[in-house]
Amino acid sequence: MKRWILAVSTLVLFITSACFSAGAVSGGDSKGSSDLQYIFQIPNDPYSVTVTLDPTIKAEGTIPTSGGSVSVTGVDGTTYQLDVPAGALVEDTLIRLIPVTQIDGMPFGSNPLAVQVSPEGLQLYGSAILTITPSQSISVDQQIIFGYQGMGENLVLATPVAGSSEIKIQLQHFSGYGVTTGFLADLASVRARLGGDVEARMQSAMAERLGKARQVELLGAEDDSSIDFPVFSKEYIEKVIKPRIAAAGESCAAGRLAVQTVLGWERQRQLMGLSDDSSPSDFDDKGLLETVAVVCMKEEYELCRDQHIIHRIIPAWLGLERQSLLLGATEDGGTTPTLEMAKDYVRRCLTFRLEFHSEGVLNDLNGNIYNSTVDSVIKLQLNTDDISMHAQAPLVNTTFEYKMPGCKVTSNRGGGTFNVKKLIFYSDTHSSTDVVGYVRDFKLVYNPGITSESFTVKCGNSGSYTSPPSAMWNAIFIPLHQSEVNLSDDGWVADTWEILAGDLYAKKEWIKDDAANDITEVGTFKLYHTP
Repeated sequence: MKRWILAVSTLVLFITSACFSAGAVSGGDSKGSSDLQYIFQIPNDPYSVTVTLDPTIKAEGTIPTSGGSVSVTGVDGTTYQLDVPAGALVEDTLIRLIPVTQIDGMPFGSNPLAVQVSPEGLQLYGSAILTITPSQSISVDQQIIFGYQGMGENLVLATPVAGSSEIKIQLQHFSGYGVTTGFLADLASVRARLGGDVEARMQSAMAERLGKARQVELLGAEDDSSIDFPVFSKEYIEKVIKPRIAAAGESCAAGRLAVQTVLGWERQRQLMGLSDDSSPSDFDDKGLLETVAVVCMKEEYELCRDQHIIHRIIPAWLGLERQSLLLGATEDGGTTPTLEMAKDYVRRCLTFRLEFHSEGVLNDLNGNIYNSTVDSVIKLQLNTDDISMHAQAPLVNTTFEYKMPGCKVTSNRGGGTFNVKKLIFYSDTHSSTDVVGYVRDFKLVYNPGITSESFTVKCGNSGSYTSPPSAMWNAIFIPLHQSEVNLSDDGWVADTWEILAGDLYAKKEWIKDDAANDITEVGTFKLYHTP
């Protein structure tokens, strides 16, 4: 199976393999594997902690798919830096870091330092690295690295970056992470209550093992552990991975859990230096992905169509594309009929009708007055080739009237072309426990087009005069909206929309005037969701 998910250094592989070889057996039960049986015995009361945040201290930034960093400093001077590599995100994502000011109920260590990383629960397709730099250093042999879900649920140990003298944590998803002062040897009395499910408990056990390997490498400490991970891995495959794969078609949640479990195990397996024999090779990666794609994309489309939840379907589709590549079901740039089906669901979901309306009035220095009204209706649909929405439509000059005192005037309407260059939306969450999220705002980049009104005027006994076609509506619109022109976007930008999240999904209204030039304009954008 072609699952090259994560590069592991030769040094880490050497250390972990050497550490495990003492307890390896050819099969059956062993003391090493029995030491891990607690992982399958889920406690009724897994450890949780109480987390206090100071929302006034936070850092946030939109990280592109090409990667990026966010950092924040807590009130005690501890800094937290998150580095996201290229390919870990399937779309540009708003990421927040909020330092934790207090943690109550920690069953191990003292003086915990932690940070909340959101969006909560976001799954990554490559390991992000969280670097914690305490204001007062913590000795390597006294560093216990931990994580938790939500606001303190299901406390576990987190995976350190082996070989690093800095406190670096490998993140496969976003939640809360930190370090506390203590000894790994003191965890024996509490590890049975770490984690609320088998997967979390398995990852916690492996994180503890990697923490010990890190101390061995950096400090030259002795390591007498003899846990037989290869034997344990077979049991984990039978008791966890295979049942989840079998249930993958029951719902989208079950399907996603199955794929995430397989990918998570692959990451852990490679971190621990386990052989390919420790992977479930008797199931069809492509078949699993097809099952999940059919169930999940249909479910996401129905949420989009019936409840106007538009922001989840692109990550769902791109996640399938990324998973397909990671599991070797497709090559880079490749596709399958199932992935094409997913694209079709995305296109059908992200279909909109944008209505533009503008009424302008101008009084010139000679007492002449004209008003001009324009409308445009633009149909938009996501282009899955470049993940963009753009289109053109006629800019209709619905009314135009030119008035000149004491003269007879015939007014001639003249329209143009309205060009939507880009329409994108920004999603967000209301809190760390908000799993659905919402659309926070839109960004519309557009060129309003050039109108071509004209008029014929006859004053008294003089001959008539017909003006050449002129952009008379633009003479009102452009001065009033010049601050909205963005050169980097090459167009006008409309943001700060009112989000209604129904058939009429969003709107933007304005009234603008310039008393010095005696011009006024009233306008609206209305965005309808039409899946």
